[in-house]
Amino acid sequence: MALFTVDTNNILGQAVEEAGTYNVVVTPSSQYTTTQQAGNPMAVFDYEVLDGKYKGGRIRFDNEVWDTSTEEKGNLSIKRFNTIAVALGAANGTSFDSIQQFVSQAVGNKLAVTVDWETGQNGKTYLSVKSHKPFMQDGSKPNGVKRPNGLSTQSGGFAPRNSSGFGGQNHNNGFGSTSAPNQSNNNVPKQQGNNSFANQTGAGYKGGQPFDNVPDGLPF
Repeated sequence: MALFTVDTNNILGQAVEEAGTYNVVVTPSSQYTTTQQAGNPMAVFDYEVLDGKYKGGRIRFDNEVWDTSTEEKGNLSIKRFNTIAVALGAANGTSFDSIQQFVSQAVGNKLAVTVDWETGQNGKTYLSVKSHKPFMQDGSKPNGVKRPNGLSTQSGGFAPRNSSGFGGQNHNNGFGSTSAPNQSNNNVPKQQGNNSFANQTGAGYKGGQPFDNVPDGLPF
């Protein structure tokens, strides 16, 4: 009797080969860190596609930076993190005290992200997260646009892009009744307790494979 039969649809590390909008879950490899130069707090979100032909595929390095260097940047940071929180299912009036807390409580919850191809200054083309929205009941929607011919990347097709914001220390949080654990920049955060995203958790998701350490600067 055969030990197993090869199935090209049952493999680890499937690549997402098209731009589009995908239902995803925030994976445990997501982490809190700081930017290399300015030292601003930064959330680095990694995602796993939950349905469709790219189910199990990874969308990595969605960098969201809290920047309060100017009033305009601070307001934009708040607006962008609000967008992510609403997409994840947080209720109106929910508050957060730190990026670290936000990331910790976001892990394991689902939303939809829109990605498109972007070529950085290093000449490599990546799938970059452009927007966040609530989980789509009608499933993921790849749009047929694949990486431009002749352009490649060594990072699996994904790289950091977005900027956003959040800051402070943690107490009670909007994703749950427990405080986020203290952790160093490179630790993978853990979700604790019930949270406001309970109805948004990825059904059947048991955690993806560990990824490489996320760089704390942008590759572009």
